[in-house]
Amino acid sequence: MEEHPGLLEFLHHLSAPKISQTNPTCVLKTEVFCDRRPPSVVFQLIPSVQAEAKLKKVTLDSENLSTLELLKLCNKHVSTLAPKEIATNVVKTKSEKKAGGGAGGKRR
Repeated sequence: MEEHPGLLEFLHHLSAPKISQTNPTCVLKTEVFCDRRPPSVVFQLIPSVQAEAKLKKVTLDSENLSTLELLKLCNKHVSTLAPKEIATNVVKTKSEKKAGGGAGGKRR
């Protein structure tokens, strides 16, 4: 069995708790095949993105790629397909308002 350290390290980074907390709906599933096919990473897209991008999945062939190259490809081809975040009203604390307000301090 050939080892692919770049792919294994890439999967390790994707499965890190800090990363999985940023997108709790993302499911990471690994499948190991012993039929000598080259290693790859497949990203199944959510239905709303499938309709917009006209793609069901993105496949990265990772046989000779390093971890950094895999991360760059993921960022280029998968992250750009992610739905845009909707801005919500941000509630500011009193100290944040004072720091940003400028004219709202004590008068003498």
